[in-house]
Amino acid sequence: MSNKNNPKKFALNMSAAQFTKFYILHLLHKRNSMISEHFKEEFSKLTGNWQPAPSTLLDTLHDMTEEGLLQRREDYKSEVKRRQKVYWYRVTEKGSEEFEIEKKHYKLLFDEQIDILKRIMREVYT
Repeated sequence: MSNKNNPKKFALNMSAAQFTKFYILHLLHKRNSMISEHFKEEFSKLTGNWQPAPSTLLDTLHDMTEEGLLQRREDYKSEVKRRQKVYWYRVTEKGSEEFEIEKKHYKLLFDEQIDILKRIMREVYT
């Protein structure tokens, strides 16, 4: 996934949807299950202020469920106030396998981008 293969992409050479999928799998390895609100909070913690667009997050969760990477369970946000339904997501065995593959693949990409950013910082700021 080198920049030589796709000169139109620069920063991380991955789409927001690709990163969203990758980070969802990571989060679900750290925590057993999460609802969409939890994902939004975790993205903000990581980046300082960036979250995937609501449509990107929901579409990604839906697609990952359809692909068998996640299981979805319907529940209520509060058992006392059974008004607002939420979906709890868990990673499946297939999702765990996919995450291990993506983790190796993106490690190379992240290292490449760190090197590029370091060269830019040296060139411009020293």
